[in-house]
Amino acid sequence: MNPILEKVRARVVVDFATADSAHDIGHVDRVAALAGEIAARTGADPRIAQVAAYVHDYHRVEEARQNRRPIRPEDACAAVLDVLEGCGVPQDWHPPILRAVELTGRYRFADEELDDGCAIAAAVHDADNLDAMGAIGIGRAFAYGGLLGEPLWDPGTALKEVYQEGETSSVLAHLYEKLIRLEQDMLTEPARRMAADRALLLHRFAAGFRSEWDRGQAAGSRVQWDSRTRFLSVEEPRGDADEPVVRVSFRGQVSLALDEKGLPAEVHLLDVPDLLATGARIVLSQERPHHHIKGIGDIELQLRKNHPVALHLHLRSA
Repeated sequence: MNPILEKVRARVVVDFATADSAHDIGHVDRVAALAGEIAARTGADPRIAQVAAYVHDYHRVEEARQNRRPIRPEDACAAVLDVLEGCGVPQDWHPPILRAVELTGRYRFADEELDDGCAIAAAVHDADNLDAMGAIGIGRAFAYGGLLGEPLWDPGTALKEVYQEGETSSVLAHLYEKLIRLEQDMLTEPARRMAADRALLLHRFAAGFRSEWDRGQAAGSRVQWDSRTRFLSVEEPRGDADEPVVRVSFRGQVSLALDEKGLPAEVHLLDVPDLLATGARIVLSQERPHHHIKGIGDIELQLRKNHPVALHLHLRSA
């Protein structure tokens, strides 16, 4: 490890001893590794990106110190400069590092501008967002939601169209309001490629959560459609429970036909993988289709004896 980076990390370890588990030294280490990788692949200096990653979350330290949330990243710049100067970070590294700190926590879906003119800031921004996605991102979301006292899911509460930092109605709402939308906010091509797999995992988790939640409540119908989150669940009778179920997850073009009441009538999976010998058109009701919505879907099919017994689908905009 670079000597400057060693000094910065040693200081961060001490300062982050009071940080919450979703923003601890493990998170910072992962962001630093990802930021260095992205910077190297985009022609930026990975050393500067890694130092910036280690100081990007000092507003979390300030939140713990002041016992108030949220605090904006740019409001912790004085603490960041104290670290940079105390660890002998070269002066010409300071501007891109401070720019990276300012870009932390900015999202287009929060009606904020994203400037990718600074390669270091873009690398750290994308690395931080990647760590909020995938399996670790799910774990961090529930850890932080527990800290804030949020319920797991409140299906009766509207989702925020414009994201706001801080407490939300539930942890799963946070997944829909922020985590799933991070894929569209990536500023670098390497991060976009990494984000696709992590987004698919987020959708698969959300689909499984919704399916288990609905099953745990009052018995529902075969078809569940939530227009807020564009989530469709179709489950056939369980049949022979001794037969194994094969699960296949993929992303592809989807056309969903809705009837006059806005309920699903048919679903067309337009990009079914070749390995699936199953039909791409699933009839959901006898009602006549009234209109269609199309987009990219993150899809999970459950097959028994090569016959679909369940479909979970999150339909994204085209």
